[in-house]
Amino acid sequence: MMPKSRTSAAGQPRACCPAAKHFGYRTARFFVLASAIVMATPSFAQAPLQGSPGPAPGNAAPPVPEPIPGGTPATPGVPQSLRWTEDWSHLADPARHTGSPLEALRYLPLGRPDIYLSVGGEVREYYQHWDHLALGAIPSDRLDMLEQRLRLVADLHVGKNLRGFVEIGNNREFGAEFPTPPNRGKTDVMQAFVDMTVPLGDAGMITVRPGRFEMPLGNGKLVGVREGTNYRFTYQGVRATYRLNGRVRIDAFAVRPVSIGPDAFDDGRDDNRHFYGVYIGTGRGVVIPDSTLDAYYYDVYRRTARYAGEIGAEHRSSWGVRVAGRNGPIDYDLEGTFQTGSFAGSRIRAWGTLLDFGYNLPKGTPLAPRLGIRANAFSGDDKPRDGTIGTFSPPAPRLPIYSDAGFLQLSNLIDVYPNITFRPGKSLVIVTGPEFFWRQTNNDTTYVGATSQPGIRPIGSSFVGAAYNAQADWLVTKNLSYRIFYTHHDVSESFERGGGRNTDYIGIWQVLRF
Repeated sequence: MMPKSRTSAAGQPRACCPAAKHFGYRTARFFVLASAIVMATPSFAQAPLQGSPGPAPGNAAPPVPEPIPGGTPATPGVPQSLRWTEDWSHLADPARHTGSPLEALRYLPLGRPDIYLSVGGEVREYYQHWDHLALGAIPSDRLDMLEQRLRLVADLHVGKNLRGFVEIGNNREFGAEFPTPPNRGKTDVMQAFVDMTVPLGDAGMITVRPGRFEMPLGNGKLVGVREGTNYRFTYQGVRATYRLNGRVRIDAFAVRPVSIGPDAFDDGRDDNRHFYGVYIGTGRGVVIPDSTLDAYYYDVYRRTARYAGEIGAEHRSSWGVRVAGRNGPIDYDLEGTFQTGSFAGSRIRAWGTLLDFGYNLPKGTPLAPRLGIRANAFSGDDKPRDGTIGTFSPPAPRLPIYSDAGFLQLSNLIDVYPNITFRPGKSLVIVTGPEFFWRQTNNDTTYVGATSQPGIRPIGSSFVGAAYNAQADWLVTKNLSYRIFYTHHDVSESFERGGGRNTDYIGIWQVLRF
């Protein structure tokens, strides 16, 4: 049994015992050795390079398949970050088997070719180091830790219109001075759902998904999967999708977030929160040439929310529009959201905008560079205690949206990130550039950490600081991937006067999927 973290008599977390820390590092060394063996196996090393360790600018892989019930699945035979989007039905044809011993688990026939069970798994080791986890908002916030994520999945297909999916997981965190709840959990059910599809002929199809599931929406920025922690965002409830191939899809859901318990098989729905909504997306060129057009409505309730100086119940609605596409060498993704509702007796009026724009140099240019700029703005509370809350708060943001360090959150912040992407090879992508941050209003604080808690309140100008980022994604085979992210964050003078500190972050993860 792996050692647990301990808590002091005063209730403050203490570091894991040395044995636990050493065990985690020994596990990582063993995993590296095992991966080297996998890399040397011809059936793995010669496989097509697809799939990605998670959302990031300039991934080495093509986009992930449609992350919706009944959506277009992944390229057959390729493990995916979203495991329920995989397609192994091609293995019904013995001539398409590669001979890999693990491949035999991906298609277990049950009487008929279209009735089969697919079994897979994942092991991820993720080392992270922060000089200051919260940029100085927490005393003595240096952190070194190793995350370990283990997964086992079973996917049962009964014809084209019925499937059941179960994912079991174990989540460990070694060496952390500040335990993170989304990183720690004994064996539990990560996902368990049923997809029931009703074909409508030329009018498309409807798929209903009740159960426990992941639910990234749109580009995954405001409603993502939280890939930087062991536990992703998961929900319990029901999701229904109408899909007319290439034309339109309508996604409606009524769910509650899953609450993480400390023991085995004790995770359950959080009755203190709910998340309802509708997301409508159109195919490329259906409404706007060369572009997709999306619109959405989100309804979020939290019994306890926290903003600068205030705590209370929150009921927040988000109304948004997104346009994305590509025209020749130019790609773009523009999104705008307006929020209404109430918090602790005050009304909510907040907004957010997100832009990602890129120019891809002509084919044949060495390293295939893409020149990009990302710019986001999220409102703050300009007039505290005036009966209106102006601080933007996303429902379930992709962490990170700025960098893997996850220092600053999507509230009262403006950021601009000019960047350049290089592709030294088919399976390697490098992204680098400086990122600059300002408060949207000086009358509100900054928000830090995975839970968007109030952080440093700068004294003086609105400039928060600059981060210098370097990211590399290497897809060694279709089963094995690596990611390295480094950030040096320089805080501004006003942020430093408020207690902020310069910091460095480095994160390295290795993911093996089968």
